[in-house]
Amino acid sequence: MIEFLNLLKGGIPLDFKLASSFKKILESLLSQNVLEVRKNRYILKKSFCIGKVELAREGYGFVIPLPRGKMQDWLVEKNLLKGAQKGDIVLAKAIKRQNATRTFAKVLQILESKEISILCYLEKYKLDCMAISIPNEIPYKIKASQKSLKTLPANTILKLNPRNGEILEVLGAIDDPSIDERIVLSLQNRTEDFSIQAQLEADNFQNVRLRDFKERVDCTHLPFCAIDPVGAKDHDDAICFDSENSTLFVAIADVSYYVPNESALDLEARNRGFSIYFPHKSIPMLPRVLSENLCSLSEGNLRLAMVWKIRLHKRTNAVLHSELFEAVIKVRQKLSYAMVDTLLESGQNKAIKPVVKKMLFALNTLAQKLRQKRLKLGFDFAGDESVMELDNNLELKDLKIESQTLSHQMVEECMLLANIQSAKLQSAKTTQNDMQLKLGIYRTHGEPRAESIQDLFTELRLLGVWNLKTIPKDSKALHRAIAMIQTALKGTHLAQEVDKLIIRAMQQATYSSHNIGHFGLGFQEYSHFTSPIRRYSDLILHRILKAKIKLNTTQDSLESLPQICEILSQKEREVAKIEMDFKDRKFARFLFKRIGQAYMGVIINEKSPQLVMLTTPPLQGARVVCLKGVGVKYQKVRIQIIDVNLATAKVYGRIVESFNERFGVQSEAISKYIFASTHLRVKRQRESARLEARKMAKSIAKTKKKKSYIPRHKRKGR
Repeated sequence: MIEFLNLLKGGIPLDFKLASSFKKILESLLSQNVLEVRKNRYILKKSFCIGKVELAREGYGFVIPLPRGKMQDWLVEKNLLKGAQKGDIVLAKAIKRQNATRTFAKVLQILESKEISILCYLEKYKLDCMAISIPNEIPYKIKASQKSLKTLPANTILKLNPRNGEILEVLGAIDDPSIDERIVLSLQNRTEDFSIQAQLEADNFQNVRLRDFKERVDCTHLPFCAIDPVGAKDHDDAICFDSENSTLFVAIADVSYYVPNESALDLEARNRGFSIYFPHKSIPMLPRVLSENLCSLSEGNLRLAMVWKIRLHKRTNAVLHSELFEAVIKVRQKLSYAMVDTLLESGQNKAIKPVVKKMLFALNTLAQKLRQKRLKLGFDFAGDESVMELDNNLELKDLKIESQTLSHQMVEECMLLANIQSAKLQSAKTTQNDMQLKLGIYRTHGEPRAESIQDLFTELRLLGVWNLKTIPKDSKALHRAIAMIQTALKGTHLAQEVDKLIIRAMQQATYSSHNIGHFGLGFQEYSHFTSPIRRYSDLILHRILKAKIKLNTTQDSLESLPQICEILSQKEREVAKIEMDFKDRKFARFLFKRIGQAYMGVIINEKSPQLVMLTTPPLQGARVVCLKGVGVKYQKVRIQIIDVNLATAKVYGRIVESFNERFGVQSEAISKYIFASTHLRVKRQRESARLEARKMAKSIAKTKKKKSYIPRHKRKGR
């Protein structure tokens, strides 16, 4: 549904080739007369909206338009929800309300229902116990006796059926730090354990022997190396570079050999979508006997792999020829990013084998050239990542900020090259007369919307990093402008914050069965091929490409891709939410023991209540809801912690001190920004009030004109 709505947002051309599942949705909408034809494209009429339902504490709901943009949420009263629950995708129609400042609507049809359970914490109020949902804090009645509920500790975490109040599971007490993991998984209906059948299938495989795979290319002579973070166990990829022949080999674990389509393992992987990474552990997409053993490209072991052999032009580094084949490889050495960085920076590292060392120097030179070439069309954003460290009690101990280094860039450029070649291969013709619709699994990123770019450059102008009145109109001009801004801010504290602004102005990258290119990377075709151990999208692409190189692909086998792409995009967001929510809970638990203390932070929004992002170690990135005190976006503040709700992971505070300096720039510059920002906000409020007054005046005038007609003989005085 999401992929279809992304297409519909820009208008679906009348002659556009759609997957059969998308055709059914289009026909359904046409039959309900909610689409109109404009410039030979199907467009959703303005009085209709398709979106996801969110429920409020008071019982009414909101329809959040999809895809998410600048469009305001539509408010739906309780009696007009038509039974829609949180997470359902619905078709809604706007309804008129006199003097309303926002759009009211009614649900016409539930297009996609999401059967869910809800997570709640037990709250004892006077003589009764009730369940309060996480994170929206909506009260629910519990289908259990008050006597039995009172035996449970306050703030016990429960899983509840929202339709009848039945308790499905008791997770435990909120005071236990280990419950954070169970909470974040339960919020997205995830579990760590695999089905018995999937585990049995995984345990049934034997170690790889060369004599059993004579049909595969023997690449055990090539000095492959795997470069991953310290402690990583699921090694998806390994690289090898023949500098004399300018040939790059990218080996990716052949997971599809172990996970047949529609097997128990496949159903588990599809349901999970992605591996989940916590600071203290990972929850893999596949059983550990595969993800951390047989599939993982570990040092010194024979492994099955899909290998891209890419020959490059020695001067321009353009791809001259590429070939994908099934192979058996043996990783010569497993390295960490830190080991490779030490080698590249100092020129020495005794722990790295000589044959691998020579290759890494040549590969680094190639990677930097590829990177420079790529950034002429694509964007480069700060790759800093916060890595949380927990103590034995699973509480926050430390937080380290890791920056992207030469070793990260080396691996990244190799993987990008393999992903591009994979995308090109899946969209290539199978035969000379092949005219079929090229459905695939692409990683797509659309161009940013005009209003988002307008807001971005208004913000940049207020910050003093963009002094021109003109705003870039096309993608090339936008790329040049952003590259110029990033170059000017390189090395300053403002660089990372501006990168965040730019990223927020962009659309979100998604999985799609229809290729529309990747705007952010500057690629016409792009897909995910290089991480099949931890991403189901890559596993599917391996199957597609295997069929391609064997010339036995059929269109029927690809018909389910639109739904799979949509599910994967949704699961990707869910996994990101799980990982972020876990960090938020560790921050909240840390601050719960420090109520009353004050920390440095930065205001990150202009709405009320304001949010402050802490900058004091080890709390970098923790968010605090500001209940008292006023400031403006980007202002540096000291905020005192006044309350923490461990169940919802919300932290509340008050601003006790404000500063007019931030990002290492002069106080005068930030003061100008604060004044300009406040002035612009007041100006917008005044304009909005004037516009509303005009609307009301027009409405009154129309009402006067439409007075009902009274027959002449019945008028007063006749």
